[in-house]
Amino acid sequence: MAEENNSENKNENKLEYESLINQEEKKPPQNRERLIIITTIIAIVVLGIVIIFSLLFFGGKYNVTINYEIVASEGLQEPYNEIKVELIGANTYEASFPVGESIELTSIEEGTYQLNIMAIDDSGVAYYYYNNPELFVNEDKTLNEIKLKKSSLKYQIDYRWVNNDLYITLPQDYDQYLVYRRNSSGIYEPFRTSNQNTIILSSVPSEGLDLKFAVVKNNMVYDFSENYTFQRNNPPTSPIILSPSANQLLTEPYVYFVWQAEDPEGDSLVFDLYLTADSEQERLIAENIDTYFYQFNSLEMGKNYTLRIVAKDQKGGESTSQIRFSTEVVPEEKVYLYSPSGEMGVTIYEVTDPSNPQEIATIDAPGNVTDVINHDNYLYILRNIEGLSIAEISDPNSPTLLENLNLEGINGIKIANGYLYARFENGQVSVYSIKDNPRNPEFLGYTDIKFYGALEPEIRYIQSQQDLKVEIIKGEYPVRINLNNRVFVTEYSLLVANAEMKETVENSFSQVFDTLRLIFSTYKPEDFRNNEKIAEIENKLLSALNELFQTNTTNGIKEVTLDVSRVE
Repeated sequence: MAEENNSENKNENKLEYESLINQEEKKPPQNRERLIIITTIIAIVVLGIVIIFSLLFFGGKYNVTINYEIVASEGLQEPYNEIKVELIGANTYEASFPVGESIELTSIEEGTYQLNIMAIDDSGVAYYYYNNPELFVNEDKTLNEIKLKKSSLKYQIDYRWVNNDLYITLPQDYDQYLVYRRNSSGIYEPFRTSNQNTIILSSVPSEGLDLKFAVVKNNMVYDFSENYTFQRNNPPTSPIILSPSANQLLTEPYVYFVWQAEDPEGDSLVFDLYLTADSEQERLIAENIDTYFYQFNSLEMGKNYTLRIVAKDQKGGESTSQIRFSTEVVPEEKVYLYSPSGEMGVTIYEVTDPSNPQEIATIDAPGNVTDVINHDNYLYILRNIEGLSIAEISDPNSPTLLENLNLEGINGIKIANGYLYARFENGQVSVYSIKDNPRNPEFLGYTDIKFYGALEPEIRYIQSQQDLKVEIIKGEYPVRINLNNRVFVTEYSLLVANAEMKETVENSFSQVFDTLRLIFSTYKPEDFRNNEKIAEIENKLLSALNELFQTNTTNGIKEVTLDVSRVE
């Protein structure tokens, strides 16, 4: 029994020991805990030290102060109302400040920045600006004497008037265009903004406009242009057409268009002339001419015309007038052939239709007719070896034989410049004048065969011609040069080469006088008090009249004399 009890006690003690051993194994050692705690504390301290050193030596933040000045244009009222600042780098800083206050930028990290300072309006357009592409910040900074300016620009500005609308063209390829107008205080203030480089201003006021212009690119305003003054343009008065008159019937295929027009502002005028024939399309016959007359030589006979004249002041102002006139109906001109028919005389044919010639008359000239020459309604008939006959043929249907001249040995005739040449078998050439009396040739003398048919032969025994004076105006005669002024002419005379030219001038009196009136209309009243201008007018008359008669100063009009007594 005692042994059993001892055995049980031993077992209990063993179990208790094993239990103590197991509990001891499950309990963590105290030294490990201490090590972990100490290690953690050391890591935290080291990390804090690193952060502190990083903040102290690698990444400070600084303040930037900027003192600026706006270099504003004088006399402009510009709508900028705040200062915008940009620092653009690894980080971007933007801020806005009231105009006139210093710029204070805080907590700016170290680095290199692009600095932009702009005086802007509500829409973000910069009127003045400053740029520094490389601003290095590594400490607190103060920037002084920073000037905000505009970029300069040389402007090319064109303008034109269309009636009272003003078209202004500014340089191309900009984003926006600003127009400033001068107010009553002398300040230029915003007036118009456009996205197009052509600006149209309608109904310009009578007092005009004083404007300046500027362009905008990338939201930055360039420097303003110089001022431009625009006065409302008044168009010229409607031209008063002096020639031809309304509904006038013209008998020739040429005409002098003559007119008057004035510009109320004294601008120089140019003219465009348009002509319409019957129902045909209107055509431009003269453009931008600066005279007050124009000769047109291509009228068609038997037509109704409308002449329209446009006066332009080269500022877009225009006025116009028109009249109607007509040209005389000319009957169909018939064509005649005068055929030498030997002993049958001369046969006259109407060959208006060449495919169907009609014999209409004959001239019974004696002898053997071998040649004929038609000259100014007279027919000169060569009767070979015998002589010369002259017939009047103003009516080819009823010719009249006038003269039979016996010129023995004659075998050829020619007519040139009022001279009749008769060639003979012996080589002699006789010269006759038919200028004054075509039916009765006047013998002048002889010439060499080389001058046979010449315009101006060398003639032995030729009668000398004396210059003749033709008086167009004698005494005081008023000539109107415009609606308000008259020039009083005391002499207008022509010195002509011969009697034939004298007769031509006398038969063309109205054309000679109209030429004077036409040339007078191109001059101002005060010009007629200037001797040099009078001499100039005489030379113009000399050229115009010789052109009219298709002559020159040798065989036509040699001199023009003009005297003016007064101008009213």
